[in-house]
Amino acid sequence: MDVERRMDRVEKRLDATLKIVQTGMKMLVKMGKENAEFRKETREAIHALIDSQMRTDAQLAGLATTVTALGKQVTALGVKIDRFVDWFRAGGNSSGGRR
Repeated sequence: MDVERRMDRVEKRLDATLKIVQTGMKMLVKMGKENAEFRKETREAIHALIDSQMRTDAQLAGLATTVTALGKQVTALGVKIDRFVDWFRAGGNSSGGRR
């Protein structure tokens, strides 16, 4: 009789252990799926950030070209203004420097 009770308890413990293992396996499978989904979403977000950065870099390169061209135009305009001021100080059209 004592052996039967012990066997019953052992079987109950084994059943409980089996349920714990089965529950753990289900949790592992679920966590694996969630982890794969998280990695996929993270990868997509990283690619979106890379694409955005590439577009930003391209826009900045275009703006740098525009700024460089504007700088050259401003320099050329400054030279023209300096020449005009020098011409004006020298007397302009036909004043010969007199007023």
